[in-house]
Amino acid sequence: MTASNDDPTNKTCRGLLDAFFERHPNDELRSRAGEALSSLLGRDMAMGGAPGGWAGGIVYAVGGTGCGVPGVMNADLEAAFGTTMGTIRRRAEQIKNELDLDAPLATEGLPPCEEFTLRDEANAICAYAFRNGPIEDIHADGRISDEEMKHLMIKASESLAKLLAMKQDTPAEYDRFIRDYHRKFCGRWER
Repeated sequence: MTASNDDPTNKTCRGLLDAFFERHPNDELRSRAGEALSSLLGRDMAMGGAPGGWAGGIVYAVGGTGCGVPGVMNADLEAAFGTTMGTIRRRAEQIKNELDLDAPLATEGLPPCEEFTLRDEANAICAYAFRNGPIEDIHADGRISDEEMKHLMIKASESLAKLLAMKQDTPAEYDRFIRDYHRKFCGRWER
């Protein structure tokens, strides 16, 4: 199917993009996504398949840094566009090739992917999975001091960075370690 400016695929893509940017405001990314969609339509590119894959692919193509869209979890992209990250990535590749895109959106304050260390990844995971969860309520109530919270987070991030390094450098050793650790300490945890 070839999409045009009055085509239902175009309208659906625009609607999905509008809804996405209501939840994830970013004027620069929104502008680039709109320009990309217009360019695709101007080329009468065949846009077969679900519009959500195309809309998500546009956001990923123009906003992705090579390691995701800054400030947006992959799960949020999947939910917003009603498709999988595999589809979004495939469409993004098609869009990049069609529009000859090679420069992702620059994001102020974020290191380029090649400078994003395992410790940076560990810090982000700890903040998401632990720091910004129920422990923040305990901290806010004063039951954990700022110094105690800082100590907890530094230790958690250091440990997670070691695990990420092990997973990257010696995956078999990581697999044995993590399964054994789960057996010893997590047998009764929710799955």
